[in-house]
Amino acid sequence: MKKIIFFTICLLFDLTISYSQESLPYESKIADLGEIQMEYMDYGGDGPALIMIQDFHNYYEGPYKNPNSPMLGFNKSLSKEFHVIEPLRRGYGKSTDTKWGYDVATLSEDLILFMKTLNIEKAFLYGRYPGNQEMTWLAEYYPEKIIGLIYYNNPLITVGCTDPEVLEHAENTQIFSPDFNKEKLKRVILSRSMWRPTFLTDTLKRISIPTIRFINPDLESTTLMLWSLETGDLKLMSEEDWPDRKEEQQYIKELLQDTVRYKRLHQKLIDCNPSEALEKGMKQTFGKNLITKIEPEQYKDKSNLLIFNSYLQWQLENIIDFKKEIEN
Repeated sequence: MKKIIFFTICLLFDLTISYSQESLPYESKIADLGEIQMEYMDYGGDGPALIMIQDFHNYYEGPYKNPNSPMLGFNKSLSKEFHVIEPLRRGYGKSTDTKWGYDVATLSEDLILFMKTLNIEKAFLYGRYPGNQEMTWLAEYYPEKIIGLIYYNNPLITVGCTDPEVLEHAENTQIFSPDFNKEKLKRVILSRSMWRPTFLTDTLKRISIPTIRFINPDLESTTLMLWSLETGDLKLMSEEDWPDRKEEQQYIKELLQDTVRYKRLHQKLIDCNPSEALEKGMKQTFGKNLITKIEPEQYKDKSNLLIFNSYLQWQLENIIDFKKEIEN
């Protein structure tokens, strides 16, 4: 695990408040969706609903839980303008673990049932990858339920093509997270591997929803699989202590030692990198409804908490301006 250096900083919306377990800025609640129970964190607020769509991790339970996380302050600050709600997917937290239904379509339908259960007619959606997959699916099939979309980078495509070597690589490298045991993590993560936004094949697709996206140019020029090859993350995966992932670590070690095989896989990942098509598709599909904010260079090192808080402040101000533009 990479270490993070912590600093103290006071920003306009006080993003770095330290919370005790008794004074957390949200209340854990349960929504009965019929088929499943869904836990959600309610940050309060009197404005329009803003649903924070979960990424791969659970920040409210397990190894990623941190009552001092800047994201808690970020969500609470947003509640000055929105009613901020963060649901947990099936299989996470107190949400029902069905052992299936981790694909993008099923998880998106869960969110529609969630909105219906809470009597939310329309909402803003915020999605960091892979949450922006569900967000895109909802925009394609339920646009009438959305006031505005807030993308933290473009929609994530976890596996760019169906080449056997690429698929083998995905199965062996996308399960290095401490959230769950290996078998559950495979179900949770690999279930969404083949998801694609429809606008990649339907060039006539148009989505008339006000949309803002925050783009990190470095990440948008590649994919996570390609990124892991080019940044040295694979070597870290093979060396860290993962008792139940020894087979996968052996795969990585053999790949790193086989120069010919490594170069061949690298080229395949480059050839099926969907980043350029995604960027073109986003601009074409959302058209004039799309606002793009490129991350300023000074926010590049987000492992530095001081910088990360400043970055969240930058997002916060842009989101509030985005909401005001829609309201006007």
